[in-house]
Amino acid sequence: MNITVLSIPIYFLFIGIEWFIGWRRGERIFRGADVAVNLMLGLAQTVFGALAVWFIAGNYVCLYERRLFEIGEGEIWAWAILFLAQDFLYYWFHRVSHRMNLAWVGHAPHHQSEDMNFAVALRQGPFQPLFSCFFYLPLAVLGFPPAMFATVVGINTVYQFFLHTELVRTLGPLEWVLNTPSHHRVHHGCNGRYLDKNHGAMLIVWDRLFGTFEPEGERPVYGTVKPVASFNPVTCTWAPMGDLVNLMRSMPRFLDKLTAPFRAPEWRPVGMAPAELDVLPDRPKFHVRTNRAALVYVFVSFIMATGVSLYFLFQGTHASLGTKIVFTAWFVATLAGLGAVLEARSWAKWIEGVRLVAMPAVIYLLAS
Repeated sequence: MNITVLSIPIYFLFIGIEWFIGWRRGERIFRGADVAVNLMLGLAQTVFGALAVWFIAGNYVCLYERRLFEIGEGEIWAWAILFLAQDFLYYWFHRVSHRMNLAWVGHAPHHQSEDMNFAVALRQGPFQPLFSCFFYLPLAVLGFPPAMFATVVGINTVYQFFLHTELVRTLGPLEWVLNTPSHHRVHHGCNGRYLDKNHGAMLIVWDRLFGTFEPEGERPVYGTVKPVASFNPVTCTWAPMGDLVNLMRSMPRFLDKLTAPFRAPEWRPVGMAPAELDVLPDRPKFHVRTNRAALVYVFVSFIMATGVSLYFLFQGTHASLGTKIVFTAWFVATLAGLGAVLEARSWAKWIEGVRLVAMPAVIYLLAS
């Protein structure tokens, strides 16, 4: 079991601590619907990562078998080099994810929340690992063992969880070297000089070296330049791709359509209006009226869906292709249905009814 999974109880403990501190201060740090979609997107990345593990981890293992050097897991110097190298490669993955449309499609869901709290750290693009895995392949060629690499990635991921908060203002001299909540709030800001800054993971030195560092000044406006305006995780996942497809359709020249996925998000060909990048400092957050009963239903249903998903992760990953397809369809329906409940959609009861009726059959297939 990897470090990230083992840290889940710690994540929820600190979410609870953050909520309690906000409650004592009379501040509303969390919004129920936003927390719900954050958790659902986090679960979605975990599930789809397991479905595609043969691709995500397989490429690393394949290259490791053709490694240039033998690096032992007991060497302290090897761990130190791996920590620096993985953090360096993460910086470039993260920077490219903001500067190339096709990569932004996978990363954008993480930035869609208009809040900043520990729950936002769990919000991830379900398909982002299909892109990020390529950046780490040089480590396999050099000879860093897969288990060693997975451990370092896990530590790096857990560290980044604690960057997503407004409760910690600054960390003094550590701000010069480490990525901190202050630096990461800038990264999540979509206003003015904050856009596409501070891409580091554990270290901020890469941003300082390569010109993408920006200190925190005015209060960030969180979210994406074009708000997703939805609490449905399926919509949140599809919206960036839909925006890219619509942009490509609007381009009159075929060559521009062909190169658009590899261009920066704000790029527009000659003859098209420039991208709208202005974000008002007091931009209102997307909000829907979700009654308490609906929120309770969503969270209880999410816990049940998490249980079924964990059963799939620990028992059903070796299931037949047909069983995996059935589970995936049920899981996507779960995300869509619970998102529809959050937004009080009229069709929510129909998809939820089908999903609940199908759940025993899904569990039976996974168990058989």
